[in-house]
Amino acid sequence: MARRYSRTACLTRLRTEIEAGRAIVMTGAGNGLAAKFIERAGVDLIGIYNTGYFRMQGCGSLAGMLPILDANELVFRTAEREVLPRVTTTPVIAGVNGVDPLRDMPRFLSDLARIGISGVHNFPTVAWFDGNFRRSLEATGLGYEHELAMLRAARDLDLLTVGYAFNREDTARLMEAAAPDIFIFHAGITAGGTTGDAGAASLLETATRSEEHFALARKIRPEVILLAHGAAIVDPEHAQYMLDHTGCHGVQLGSSIERLAVEGPIEARAAAFKASRLPGRRQ
Repeated sequence: MARRYSRTACLTRLRTEIEAGRAIVMTGAGNGLAAKFIERAGVDLIGIYNTGYFRMQGCGSLAGMLPILDANELVFRTAEREVLPRVTTTPVIAGVNGVDPLRDMPRFLSDLARIGISGVHNFPTVAWFDGNFRRSLEATGLGYEHELAMLRAARDLDLLTVGYAFNREDTARLMEAAAPDIFIFHAGITAGGTTGDAGAASLLETATRSEEHFALARKIRPEVILLAHGAAIVDPEHAQYMLDHTGCHGVQLGSSIERLAVEGPIEARAAAFKASRLPGRRQ
Protein backbone atom coordinates (compact mmCIF):
# COMPACT_ATOMS: atom_id res chain seq x y z
CA MET A 1 0.00 0.00 0.00
CA ALA A 2 1.24 3.48 -0.88
CA ARG A 3 2.79 5.58 1.85
CA ARG A 4 1.29 8.98 2.56
CA TYR A 5 3.92 11.73 2.63
CA SER A 6 3.66 15.16 4.20
CA ARG A 7 3.97 18.21 1.99
CA THR A 8 7.45 18.89 3.37
CA ALA A 9 8.56 15.31 2.75
CA CYS A 10 7.31 15.47 -0.86
CA LEU A 11 9.11 18.74 -1.49
CA THR A 12 12.31 17.42 0.06
CA ARG A 13 12.24 14.41 -2.26
CA LEU A 14 11.64 16.59 -5.31
CA ARG A 15 14.25 19.22 -4.48
CA THR A 16 16.83 16.51 -3.80
CA GLU A 17 16.29 15.24 -7.34
CA ILE A 18 16.55 18.73 -8.80
CA GLU A 19 19.74 19.51 -6.88
CA ALA A 20 21.23 16.25 -8.18
CA GLY A 21 20.48 17.33 -11.75
CA ARG A 22 17.76 14.74 -12.31
CA ALA A 23 14.55 15.80 -14.02
CA ILE A 24 11.28 15.45 -12.14
CA VAL A 25 8.83 13.06 -13.78
CA MET A 26 5.20 13.03 -12.74
CA THR A 27 2.97 10.64 -14.64
CA GLY A 28 -0.61 9.52 -14.54
CA ALA A 29 -1.62 5.94 -13.79
CA GLY A 30 -5.08 4.97 -14.93
CA ASN A 31 -5.06 1.58 -13.23
CA GLY A 32 -3.04 -0.62 -10.88
CA LEU A 33 -1.02 -2.32 -13.61
CA ALA A 34 0.19 1.03 -14.92
CA ALA A 35 0.98 2.24 -11.39
CA LYS A 36 2.98 -0.90 -10.57
CA PHE A 37 5.37 -0.57 -13.48
CA ILE A 38 5.52 3.22 -13.45
CA GLU A 39 6.79 3.00 -9.88
CA ARG A 40 9.37 0.38 -10.88
CA ALA A 41 10.70 2.90 -13.43
CA GLY A 42 11.52 5.31 -10.60
CA VAL A 43 9.22 8.25 -11.36
CA ASP A 44 8.84 10.95 -8.72
CA LEU A 45 5.08 11.37 -8.52
CA ILE A 46 2.13 9.25 -9.66
CA GLY A 47 -1.08 11.08 -10.51
CA ILE A 48 -4.60 9.64 -10.54
CA TYR A 49 -6.97 11.47 -12.89
CA ASN A 50 -10.39 10.80 -14.31
CA THR A 51 -8.79 11.27 -17.74
CA GLY A 52 -6.45 8.38 -16.96
CA TYR A 53 -9.43 6.09 -16.48
CA PHE A 54 -10.88 7.17 -19.84
CA ARG A 55 -7.54 6.77 -21.60
CA MET A 56 -7.27 3.21 -20.31
CA GLN A 57 -10.72 2.56 -21.79
CA GLY A 58 -9.48 3.68 -25.23
CA CYS A 59 -11.12 7.12 -25.09
CA GLY A 60 -9.64 10.53 -25.68
CA SER A 61 -8.51 12.60 -22.71
CA LEU A 62 -11.22 15.21 -23.21
CA ALA A 63 -13.80 12.66 -22.06
CA GLY A 64 -12.66 13.70 -18.60
CA MET A 65 -13.89 17.25 -19.23
CA LEU A 66 -17.42 16.19 -20.20
CA PRO A 67 -20.30 15.33 -17.81
CA ILE A 68 -19.46 11.62 -17.93
CA LEU A 69 -19.31 9.89 -14.52
CA ASP A 70 -18.43 11.62 -11.24
CA ALA A 71 -14.83 12.79 -11.54
CA ASN A 72 -14.08 12.97 -7.82
CA GLU A 73 -15.76 9.66 -7.02
CA LEU A 74 -13.95 7.98 -9.92
CA VAL A 75 -10.57 9.26 -8.77
CA PHE A 76 -11.24 8.28 -5.15
CA ARG A 77 -12.23 4.72 -6.06
CA THR A 78 -9.40 4.30 -8.56
CA ALA A 79 -6.98 5.45 -5.87
CA GLU A 80 -8.41 3.28 -3.10
CA ARG A 81 -8.99 0.06 -5.04
CA GLU A 82 -6.47 0.07 -7.87
CA VAL A 83 -3.49 2.42 -7.63
CA LEU A 84 -2.66 2.79 -3.93
CA PRO A 85 -2.56 -0.99 -3.30
CA ARG A 86 0.03 -1.38 -6.08
CA VAL A 87 2.34 1.47 -4.99
CA THR A 88 4.82 1.29 -2.12
CA THR A 89 7.17 4.28 -1.92
CA THR A 90 6.13 6.84 -4.56
CA PRO A 91 3.93 9.79 -3.50
CA VAL A 92 0.51 9.61 -5.15
CA ILE A 93 -1.37 12.73 -6.23
CA ALA A 94 -5.13 12.96 -6.87
CA GLY A 95 -6.71 15.09 -9.56
CA VAL A 96 -9.57 16.87 -7.76
CA ASN A 97 -12.49 18.70 -9.32
CA GLY A 98 -12.48 21.71 -7.04
CA VAL A 99 -15.68 23.11 -8.54
CA ASP A 100 -17.73 20.07 -7.47
CA PRO A 101 -20.81 21.68 -5.81
CA LEU A 102 -22.03 18.44 -4.26
CA ARG A 103 -19.12 17.82 -1.90
CA ASP A 104 -17.81 19.21 1.33
CA MET A 105 -14.39 19.85 -0.16
CA PRO A 106 -12.30 19.96 3.06
CA ARG A 107 -13.86 16.67 4.15
CA PHE A 108 -13.22 15.11 0.73
CA LEU A 109 -9.59 16.23 0.87
CA SER A 110 -9.29 14.73 4.35
CA ASP A 111 -10.68 11.46 3.03
CA LEU A 112 -8.06 11.44 0.26
CA ALA A 113 -5.30 11.96 2.81
CA ARG A 114 -6.77 9.22 4.99
CA ILE A 115 -6.48 6.58 2.25
CA GLY A 116 -2.88 7.53 1.40
CA ILE A 117 -2.96 10.44 -1.05
CA SER A 118 0.00 12.82 -0.62
CA GLY A 119 -1.15 15.73 -2.76
CA VAL A 120 -3.80 17.16 -5.03
CA HIS A 121 -4.00 18.75 -8.46
CA ASN A 122 -6.80 21.00 -9.76
CA PHE A 123 -8.12 18.71 -12.45
CA PRO A 124 -10.64 18.53 -14.09
CA THR A 125 -10.40 22.28 -14.39
CA VAL A 126 -12.54 25.09 -15.76
CA ALA A 127 -9.24 26.70 -16.75
CA TRP A 128 -9.47 24.62 -19.93
CA PHE A 129 -12.54 26.57 -21.05
CA ASP A 130 -12.52 30.01 -22.61
CA GLY A 131 -14.88 32.37 -24.39
CA ASN A 132 -18.52 32.79 -23.46
CA PHE A 133 -18.76 29.38 -21.78
CA ARG A 134 -15.95 30.26 -19.38
CA ARG A 135 -17.50 33.66 -18.72
CA SER A 136 -20.81 32.01 -17.92
CA LEU A 137 -19.19 29.50 -15.56
CA GLU A 138 -17.51 32.31 -13.66
CA ALA A 139 -20.70 34.37 -13.59
CA THR A 140 -22.86 31.54 -12.26
CA GLY A 141 -20.67 30.46 -9.36
CA LEU A 142 -18.79 27.63 -11.07
CA GLY A 143 -15.50 29.40 -11.64
CA TYR A 144 -11.78 28.93 -11.14
CA GLU A 145 -11.88 30.46 -7.66
CA HIS A 146 -13.28 27.20 -6.31
CA GLU A 147 -10.18 25.37 -7.55
CA LEU A 148 -7.92 27.94 -5.93
CA ALA A 149 -9.83 27.55 -2.66
CA MET A 150 -9.47 23.77 -2.94
CA LEU A 151 -5.69 24.08 -3.32
CA ARG A 152 -5.50 26.41 -0.31
CA ALA A 153 -7.55 23.97 1.77
CA ALA A 154 -5.27 21.14 0.68
CA ARG A 155 -2.20 23.01 1.86
CA ASP A 156 -3.86 23.54 5.22
CA LEU A 157 -4.19 19.74 5.40
CA ASP A 158 -0.45 19.31 4.70
CA LEU A 159 -0.99 18.06 1.15
CA LEU A 160 1.36 18.85 -1.73
CA THR A 161 -0.40 21.15 -4.20
CA VAL A 162 -0.12 21.07 -7.99
CA GLY A 163 -1.70 23.77 -10.14
CA TYR A 164 -2.76 23.84 -13.79
CA ALA A 165 -3.32 26.93 -15.90
CA PHE A 166 -3.89 27.46 -19.63
CA ASN A 167 -3.67 31.24 -20.02
CA ARG A 168 -1.70 34.08 -18.48
CA GLU A 169 -4.60 35.46 -16.45
CA ASP A 170 -5.21 32.11 -14.77
CA THR A 171 -1.49 31.56 -14.25
CA ALA A 172 -1.26 34.86 -12.36
CA ARG A 173 -4.42 34.11 -10.33
CA LEU A 174 -3.18 30.64 -9.50
CA MET A 175 0.26 31.74 -8.35
CA GLU A 176 -0.99 34.71 -6.35
CA ALA A 177 -4.10 33.19 -4.75
CA ALA A 178 -3.11 29.54 -4.26
CA ALA A 179 0.72 29.51 -4.40
CA PRO A 180 0.96 25.86 -5.52
CA ASP A 181 4.12 23.91 -4.82
CA ILE A 182 4.22 22.76 -8.45
CA PHE A 183 3.02 24.77 -11.46
CA ILE A 184 2.19 23.07 -14.74
CA PHE A 185 1.38 24.92 -17.93
CA HIS A 186 -0.96 22.71 -19.93
CA ALA A 187 0.02 23.17 -23.59
CA GLY A 188 -2.92 21.13 -24.93
CA ILE A 189 -3.98 17.57 -25.72
CA THR A 190 -0.95 15.38 -26.45
CA ALA A 191 -0.30 14.49 -30.08
CA GLY A 192 0.06 10.99 -31.48
CA GLY A 193 -1.68 7.65 -31.31
CA THR A 194 -5.32 6.94 -32.05
CA THR A 195 -6.88 9.68 -29.92
CA GLY A 196 -4.14 12.33 -29.92
CA ASP A 197 -4.57 15.87 -31.22
CA ALA A 198 -3.35 15.93 -34.81
CA GLY A 199 -3.32 19.72 -34.67
CA ALA A 200 -1.24 19.98 -31.49
CA ALA A 201 1.41 22.66 -31.23
CA SER A 202 4.91 21.97 -32.52
CA LEU A 203 7.70 21.25 -30.06
CA LEU A 204 9.10 24.74 -30.58
CA GLU A 205 5.71 26.34 -29.96
CA THR A 206 5.11 24.11 -26.94
CA ALA A 207 8.43 25.23 -25.45
CA THR A 208 7.90 28.91 -26.29
CA ARG A 209 4.41 29.08 -24.79
CA SER A 210 5.43 27.06 -21.75
CA GLU A 211 8.39 29.31 -20.98
CA GLU A 212 6.16 32.40 -21.13
CA HIS A 213 4.04 30.93 -18.35
CA PHE A 214 7.01 29.60 -16.41
CA ALA A 215 8.56 33.07 -16.39
CA LEU A 216 5.35 34.58 -15.04
CA ALA A 217 5.02 31.88 -12.39
CA ARG A 218 8.65 32.33 -11.27
CA LYS A 219 8.21 36.08 -11.07
CA ILE A 220 5.35 35.66 -8.61
CA ARG A 221 6.75 32.68 -6.72
CA PRO A 222 10.47 32.09 -7.44
CA GLU A 223 10.67 28.80 -5.53
CA VAL A 224 7.88 27.05 -7.45
CA ILE A 225 8.69 23.75 -9.18
CA LEU A 226 7.84 23.91 -12.89
CA LEU A 227 6.70 21.00 -15.05
CA ALA A 228 5.93 20.95 -18.77
CA HIS A 229 2.96 19.05 -20.13
CA GLY A 230 1.02 18.19 -23.26
CA ALA A 231 0.95 19.01 -26.96
CA ALA A 232 4.22 17.89 -28.60
CA ILE A 233 5.73 16.18 -25.54
CA VAL A 234 5.31 12.60 -26.72
CA ASP A 235 8.70 10.88 -26.39
CA PRO A 236 11.67 11.14 -23.97
CA GLU A 237 13.65 13.25 -26.42
CA HIS A 238 10.81 15.78 -26.39
CA ALA A 239 11.07 15.98 -22.61
CA GLN A 240 14.79 16.64 -22.96
CA TYR A 241 14.05 19.38 -25.48
CA MET A 242 11.76 21.07 -22.97
CA LEU A 243 14.43 20.85 -20.29
CA ASP A 244 16.99 22.34 -22.67
CA HIS A 245 14.77 25.15 -23.98
CA THR A 246 12.71 26.21 -20.96
CA GLY A 247 13.22 26.70 -17.25
CA CYS A 248 11.16 23.66 -16.31
CA HIS A 249 12.39 21.12 -13.76
CA GLY A 250 10.72 18.17 -15.47
CA VAL A 251 7.57 16.94 -17.13
CA GLN A 252 4.11 15.73 -16.29
CA LEU A 253 2.89 12.89 -18.52
CA GLY A 254 -0.55 11.48 -19.21
CA SER A 255 -1.19 10.16 -22.69
CA SER A 256 2.54 9.76 -23.29
CA ILE A 257 2.61 6.94 -20.74
CA GLU A 258 -0.92 5.65 -20.20
CA ARG A 259 -1.93 5.61 -23.87
CA LEU A 260 1.02 5.81 -26.24
CA ALA A 261 3.11 3.31 -24.27
CA VAL A 262 0.52 0.57 -24.78
CA GLU A 263 -1.33 1.21 -28.04
CA GLY A 264 1.39 0.11 -30.45
CA PRO A 265 2.95 -2.68 -28.35
CA ILE A 266 -0.40 -4.36 -27.65
CA GLU A 267 -1.36 -4.27 -31.32
CA ALA A 268 2.04 -5.56 -32.43
CA ARG A 269 2.09 -8.38 -29.89
CA ALA A 270 -1.44 -9.49 -30.74
CA ALA A 271 -0.58 -9.43 -34.45
CA ALA A 272 2.55 -11.50 -33.81
CA PHE A 273 0.50 -14.19 -32.07
CA LYS A 274 -2.05 -14.12 -34.88
CA ALA A 275 0.78 -14.71 -37.37
CA SER A 276 1.23 -18.24 -35.92
CA ARG A 277 0.26 -21.06 -38.30
CA LEU A 278 -0.96 -24.62 -37.89
CA PRO A 279 1.61 -27.38 -38.61
CA GLY A 280 2.04 -28.07 -42.30
CA ARG A 281 0.13 -24.92 -43.30
CA ARG A 282 2.82 -22.29 -43.01
CA GLN A 283 2.93 -19.97 -46.01
